[in-house]
Amino acid sequence: MSIYLRLRCDAPVLCLGALLLLGTGPILAEPALRIVVVEGDGAINNVRTRTTHDPVVEVRDEQNSVISGASVTFQVPSTGASADFGDGTRSFVTQTDAEGRASVHGLRPNSVTGPYEIRVTASFRLQSASAVITQTNAAPAEAKSSRKFWLIGLAVGAAAGGAVAASHGGKSSSSTSSQTSTGGIVPGTPSFGPPH
Repeated sequence: MSIYLRLRCDAPVLCLGALLLLGTGPILAEPALRIVVVEGDGAINNVRTRTTHDPVVEVRDEQNSVISGASVTFQVPSTGASADFGDGTRSFVTQTDAEGRASVHGLRPNSVTGPYEIRVTASFRLQSASAVITQTNAAPAEAKSSRKFWLIGLAVGAAAGGAVAASHGGKSSSSTSSQTSTGGIVPGTPSFGPPH
C-alpha cells in the first residue's frame, strides 16, 4: 500500500528532515553553478596610464552548459593595490549574456602597486558560485633618452647652425662675386648619407 503525502513547508530544514524520516528517497538538487574566468586573470595593469585588462567570466551549470541571465558581482579591495569600476565604486553588478558571459568595462587601477584579487560571485535560481581573479598594478620604468636620439638632435642642430652661419657669413650682401660654391650647407631639409 502506498501513501502519498503532499507537504507544504515554510522551513526548508524541517521539510528535509520530514522527507528523510518518511523515506522518500534521494532529493535532487538543482545543478550547481561554476564560474570560468575567460579574461583578466594574471593581468598586469599600468598605474601611470590607468589602464587595465577588463575581467570576463562565464557562468556554467554542472552539465557545462552556459547560463544566461545569472547575476554576477565583481568586487575589488577597498585598501592597498586595487582598482575601481570607472565611477569610484568598489563593486559592480551585471548579468550574463546569451553566451553566459559577464564582463566589466572601464576598470581603472589605483596608484598603489602590487597584486590584488577581484572576487566574483554568481547566482542563479538559488544556486551560487564564486571565483577569484588575480591582477597586479605596476608602474613601468620611464623611458630614458637614447644615445641615438641625442646624436640625431646634435646633427640637426649643427646643420641648422651651419645654415645660419652660411647665410650670414663674413661676406657682405652687396658683393657681386661670380664664384660658385662646390660644397657647403644648403638651407632646407637635412639629409644624411655618404658624400656625393
